[in-house]
Amino acid sequence: MWAFRPTRRLLKCRSVYKELVDRGFVKDTTSELLGKHLESQSRTIYSGMDPTAVSLHAGHLLPLLACLHLHLAGHRIIPLIGGATGSIGDPSGRSTERTLIETKTLDNNIFNLTKQIESFYENSRKYADKYAPYDTTKGEVKVLNNKSWLGKLSLLEFLSTTGKISNIGPMLARDSVKNRLAKGISFTEFTYQLLQAADFQHLFSEHDCTVQIGGSDQWGNITAGVELIRRVFSSESTQDKAFGLTLPLLTTSSGDKFGKSTGNAVWLNSSLTSVFDFYQFWLKVTDMDVEKYLKLLTLVPLETISQIMEQQRAKPDQRLAQRRLADEVTTMIHGETGLEIAHVATNVLFGTSLRTLKAEKVVAAFESDPRLVRKSRKEVIDERLTKVVTFSPQVKSGSLEKLTSISSS
Repeated sequence: MWAFRPTRRLLKCRSVYKELVDRGFVKDTTSELLGKHLESQSRTIYSGMDPTAVSLHAGHLLPLLACLHLHLAGHRIIPLIGGATGSIGDPSGRSTERTLIETKTLDNNIFNLTKQIESFYENSRKYADKYAPYDTTKGEVKVLNNKSWLGKLSLLEFLSTTGKISNIGPMLARDSVKNRLAKGISFTEFTYQLLQAADFQHLFSEHDCTVQIGGSDQWGNITAGVELIRRVFSSESTQDKAFGLTLPLLTTSSGDKFGKSTGNAVWLNSSLTSVFDFYQFWLKVTDMDVEKYLKLLTLVPLETISQIMEQQRAKPDQRLAQRRLADEVTTMIHGETGLEIAHVATNVLFGTSLRTLKAEKVVAAFESDPRLVRKSRKEVIDERLTKVVTFSPQVKSGSLEKLTSISSS
């Protein structure tokens, strides 16, 4: 159980729910009373993620940022890792059956995601201090794993409790199932929505959690949880007890999704996506996307974002908005040290002068880059550039032939 501080009315210079709406976080809610629910007192809110990879990626930033706003406004946050549900597979947004993950891989993913989420809140709290968007004490954050309760639940117990009061009609009508019926869906993935609903009921009962946040593809799973709670506690007050909020999927202006399944994942782990590449990704976003990302993925005040966009339109070649976006997101995920590394690496590769850079900072900037190749001084001094570059597996033969031709002319 939580060691809760006494519940009190939240004192904020600005409504956190209105802030979420104005920034573009809110796609759908299960009740129009959600805003009032969040403003009346400190609440417990959860957002889940299945450990399908060793790291979170840029596509996870939207739920992370939504929860960050609520955390800074004094609400308690439960980042829920699906140790149990992740072993089954969520059919939402999928046209084919997921491949089951081996237990050893799953456990390793859970361990790494837990550390990564804790690191995110540690870095983001420091990042948020310069803006202090909400005049209140920050809420608590507690990372949980649903295997700790679902793993103890027998099939008979699950069927006689959750299964007994769940109506199969709405389950079949949900997009995550309906879109798969023609090609077939396993009973395992069909029951995923009930397991996620059971999560919400457990957190509601044991942690006083009343709000679930997820991507728009999670609407069916979220409403299943809200409905389950309503049925279980139907004898009590009819007033809304549990709420769901869905977020728009994070996409580019061309409609491309952020995620590992699309093959363009930008990982939050610097050993998978270097800090330099992470920074460059945000620096290269289009003019059509940059304002949306500034609102959703940073804590820069909305008024300041409007000013930045005015400057951007006046001097588009300077890409002021993209630079601000890259600085903000990199600082939030990798800290001030990470931002300095990104700046140094950018200056080394794209800057006009290296005279102001110290050697130790240049080395540090590329220290964790997976493309870094280490060679002794003897191996590179007095060697032709065309030989030195062959040490890197990144250099393709065609590029080498062109470089050799240029150096020989």
